[in-house]
Amino acid sequence: MEPRERAKKDMDKLGRMIARFRELGLAEKYPGIIGYADNYFADARHFYAEGDYFTAFGAANYAYGFIDAVLVIEGRKEEALSP
Repeated sequence: MEPRERAKKDMDKLGRMIARFRELGLAEKYPGIIGYADNYFADARHFYAEGDYFTAFGAANYAYGFIDAVLVIEGRKEEALSP
């Protein structure tokens, strides 16, 4: 997969996971985490727009790590992955 496609795929996944995190009510419980995730997502979009797909990919995955950690701690990862 090309770097541009890979970054886009991961950014799309992150967008869905951030939305789901909010739907599950976890943003209110973990405002710092959602803040970090939102900021890294904004960074990913910036780097992607600049054509720096490697850094966009990294920022998106860093943000995903924050979200994923909370989902695991809360025992809600499977629920988050459901449509």
